[in-house]
Amino acid sequence: MKNKIAFVAVGQAGGNIGRLFEEKGYTVLYINTSQEDLDTLTAAKYKYHIPEGEGCNKDRHKAKQLVVDDFDRIAAEIDSKITQKMIFVIFASGGGTGSGAGPMLIDLLTDEDKTVGAITILPAGSESVKSHINAYECFSELVEIDTTAACFILDNNRGEKLKLNPAFVDAFCALLEIPETCKSEEGNIDKAEIEETLKAHGTAVVLRRKVDNSAKVIDTLKDNIFAPLETDQAVKYITAALPAKISMTDIQKAVGVPIDTFQTVSKDEAVICFSGLSYPTARLDTVYKRVDENRETIIKNLTAVKETSLKKGVNFLDEFSGERKLSRQPEPQKRPKARRDILSKYLN
Repeated sequence: MKNKIAFVAVGQAGGNIGRLFEEKGYTVLYINTSQEDLDTLTAAKYKYHIPEGEGCNKDRHKAKQLVVDDFDRIAAEIDSKITQKMIFVIFASGGGTGSGAGPMLIDLLTDEDKTVGAITILPAGSESVKSHINAYECFSELVEIDTTAACFILDNNRGEKLKLNPAFVDAFCALLEIPETCKSEEGNIDKAEIEETLKAHGTAVVLRRKVDNSAKVIDTLKDNIFAPLETDQAVKYITAALPAKISMTDIQKAVGVPIDTFQTVSKDEAVICFSGLSYPTARLDTVYKRVDENRETIIKNLTAVKETSLKKGVNFLDEFSGERKLSRQPEPQKRPKARRDILSKYLN
């Protein structure tokens, strides 16, 4: 699978996860507006600093403009370093560089006839209001891209962030390795089925745990590193290597009946991926509420200081009323016919 899947890690948080994938032998290109952040990736093979970038201090608009101004060179860098047809863009939704550039890069790379998924991170409730503003704006853009592959959403509410990253990377790589590590006369999972799972539009969850009964697998569905699943969750694929005692029927009762399942037998560890899931609107509503609860204070502070770099935040608060919510299943949009149309969409 290392010849089929690669990663573009954007911003510092993206770099932290990307480094773990590179340590496991996967191709990773690190993109950042901060040379200082890139310098910390001492063992990285491919790094690209966006010219004129000196960090984005959580300013999404600044990150977008830098990507727009330099996209031809960014695209050339990706083409020269990444030969794989499936790319996952890694970024934090609450930051500056990754939050601003992540959705735009996904949209642009998909338009280049690549299969592009996302690995992103939601801020914890204890993180700043600005992080929550960025996260909501980021997801408002991300859910509108109807051509994405799987989107994995790590949730900083679920634990210490630097512990979430290796847990995710280990589970994701275990999924990719199923065709080599799990072979059974009762049935196997091939590489094409792994790819099909990861191509499914919507969000995805991948879990890895030593278990000896179905109940423990179902408990893991409720308590893991990802944004909580919706109560009326839809699911397209369930792909799993399960110990013989684990019942796929029991798992489907807890999650829902998918369009298809890909299943094989493992020894004592369950590796399972659900893809084609709905976006976690209940969790995203909590992000919105954090901003809305602090609306008056934010506007008062921004009006007093009048920092140009923060006007995007004011626009965000003016644009959304308390009644606006993220759409669970956004209406498919017509694909822009030119790169400049995609770029301009993100700068409006």
